[in-house]
Amino acid sequence: MEIVEVVADQVAVALSHAAVLEESQVMREKLSEQNHALQQARNDAMMASQARNSFQKVMSHGMRRPMHSILGLLSMFQNDNMGFEQRIVTDTLVKTGNVLATLINDVMDISAEDTVRFPLEMRPFRLHSMIKEASCLAMCLCVYKGFDFELDVQSSLPDLVIGDERRAFQVILHMVGYLCLI
Repeated sequence: MEIVEVVADQVAVALSHAAVLEESQVMREKLSEQNHALQQARNDAMMASQARNSFQKVMSHGMRRPMHSILGLLSMFQNDNMGFEQRIVTDTLVKTGNVLATLINDVMDISAEDTVRFPLEMRPFRLHSMIKEASCLAMCLCVYKGFDFELDVQSSLPDLVIGDERRAFQVILHMVGYLCLI
């Protein structure tokens, strides 16, 4: 009887070891799967980083430089003697070019950083003049679309304001341009 008990104890120990071994094997398989998933996530992150770097190079070479060249040419035109209307058109083109350059730079900043912040350049500017410049562009769009265009800046609207002129021009241009597309 003692032999049976000893054999039974040994069988119980062997079964316990087999269960521990099986559980250990399952844990190894799970760890292997998790390691594989982590390796895949690492590879994906590296590919995303490479894609972002490639995008930045394309944007820098393909968009920033030509945009700055256009702005340089426009600034050369601003130095020439020109009529009042030509001056308004040229100044408006420069402002619009600056808006586009700001948007390109914002896209570059978004792609370069994980946290996105757009610093504001707070300084005084003439709001009425800026609205007229934006409306000049909107008028061109409306004429192209076959719409009439009329501008009425309310006198109750302050002329001298403090803010980020580029961003305000961008917003006004977007709003007026959107109205022309409705």
